[in-house]
Amino acid sequence: MMLNRFFTASFKTTGKLPQLSSLNVIRCYHPISTEYDNSEAVLEPLTYKMDSVQSKILSHCIKEKVPHYGFTEKALVSSINDLGYDSTMLSIIGSPNSPSIFHSSPATMELLKYNLVTKRYSLITPEIRGGLVNKSDIPSLETLLLERLKMDKQLGSEALKGLMGQLSIPSQLLMEVALPELFRLSDDMIYFSKEKDHTDMAWYTKRLGVSLTYVTSKLFMTQDKSANFEDTMDFAKWKLNKVMNLGDYYNNVEEYAWYTVMTSFNLIKSQFSKY
Repeated sequence: MMLNRFFTASFKTTGKLPQLSSLNVIRCYHPISTEYDNSEAVLEPLTYKMDSVQSKILSHCIKEKVPHYGFTEKALVSSINDLGYDSTMLSIIGSPNSPSIFHSSPATMELLKYNLVTKRYSLITPEIRGGLVNKSDIPSLETLLLERLKMDKQLGSEALKGLMGQLSIPSQLLMEVALPELFRLSDDMIYFSKEKDHTDMAWYTKRLGVSLTYVTSKLFMTQDKSANFEDTMDFAKWKLNKVMNLGDYYNNVEEYAWYTVMTSFNLIKSQFSKY
């Protein structure tokens, strides 16, 4: 709570947030409007504008190529060729990321990051962010959770396995992108929904509960064979109710940790077997 107050006070005084040399997972107590003021230009932590060449290639790749080729360099190359750009664009796309032996290329890491960031921003409409909707029209936490899961339905099960497998690998991408984005998503879903607000440890506990619900639902989604991922949506509703309404914040931590470790291990193993 002290850190949150420090960040909020610093922002009010200087108009800027202090920089951290450690993990970028600490955020203001609540999402603040200035994070979204320039959303049409740059979606942090991305470093390029939404009308840039990088964004056009990555957006096209997620919509048209990832469902067929997964989150791979092959998908990016195919999009670059379709859009008529030079093959050197691959290095430009991956320039913000450090090379890693655990991932196929920096460009692939940027594709994963782009998918997480842009879908988080698009989940909350400008009307909701600006408080321009009637109280009765504010979405529930369950609605936002299901909407976020639905955004990845078009990727297909195989691409989802690749996504979760790569995000689960211990790496710079996990620590500096995947985990911070998970917590930002949870923050947004709680703050912009009808969910009752809390302070201090209750807020952190609720944030953890939503994060665990989202990750377990996404892992369930990678194995879902039902039509239109209907079983995943039912599972997400059940899990959210169990965690949020039944006060089951702590009782499922061991269950979640074991399930996540084993599922992530299998996904990682399946990814490495392709190379």
